Amino acid sequence: HLNWTASFSVLYANFYYNPFHCFSIVFLYGSVLLFAMHGGQTLAVSRLGGERETEEIVDR
Repeated sequence: HLNWTASFSVLYANFYYNPFHCFSIVFLYGSVLLFAMHGGQTLAVSRLGGERETEEIVDR
């Protein structure tokens, strides 16, 4: 499955012209950002009982 990706990269002489590589980077950074925002929200409401969410995740 990497053969077409390699040929695409050789054709355009740069791996970063591959649109699927660009999308994967964007989705990786986007998911990290969403995960960090979720963790920040959990920490922000911890004084209001937000630690229960962490306990629910751990106590499955």
